[in-house]
Amino acid sequence: MPKLIKIQNPKFIDEVEEIIDLREEFIYNEKIQNKLIENTDIESKNDVGITVDSCIFNNITFIDCSFERVDIIDTVFKNCDLSNVSFVGGSIHRTQFINCKLVGARFDECNLKNVLFENILGKYSNFSFSKINNVNFIESNMTEAVLQDVKFDKTVFENCDLTNGFFNNTFLGKMDLTTCEISGIDVNIPNVYGATVTPMQALDLSRLLGLNIK
Repeated sequence: MPKLIKIQNPKFIDEVEEIIDLREEFIYNEKIQNKLIENTDIESKNDVGITVDSCIFNNITFIDCSFERVDIIDTVFKNCDLSNVSFVGGSIHRTQFINCKLVGARFDECNLKNVLFENILGKYSNFSFSKINNVNFIESNMTEAVLQDVKFDKTVFENCDLTNGFFNNTFLGKMDLTTCEISGIDVNIPNVYGATVTPMQALDLSRLLGLNIK
């Protein structure tokens, strides 16, 4: 059983204020701070370099949205649908994604630090070329996710489905993957050296050596 990383939780210095006029407060502003947004849809917001600070998003569906080079800090996304949202090149710190749908979401070239992904549906999500530090992935479906050329530091996958995940050029050697489903993952052989796996997982990884086991 992997030991979860102790991560910093979001810090709310001031009490969050519920947004009444979504268009005035969110659609037109480039910095959202100390806000509670819940039970609505956010459509066609495409901003580069937007800042989200000390906010709570609850039961929000993001439709046709892009937040490239976003700066997110001290924020919680709960019960949200962020499918196909782009956070490319962003910085995400002390942030939680809980019970969220992240199908096809793009986190490539991001810096993630002190982030929690818990009970997420992250199929086909993309974290390529990202730096991931002090991050827990818990009870999440990451099937066919792309984590190519990722630099992991103090990152844990616990009870995650990583089936057919693409980990090319990503070092997994320090990870305990025993609680995860890793069948069919694509990874370079040297990059799993030292990883902790079950006997069945080791058998599955043997295919990378081109072995025929009878």
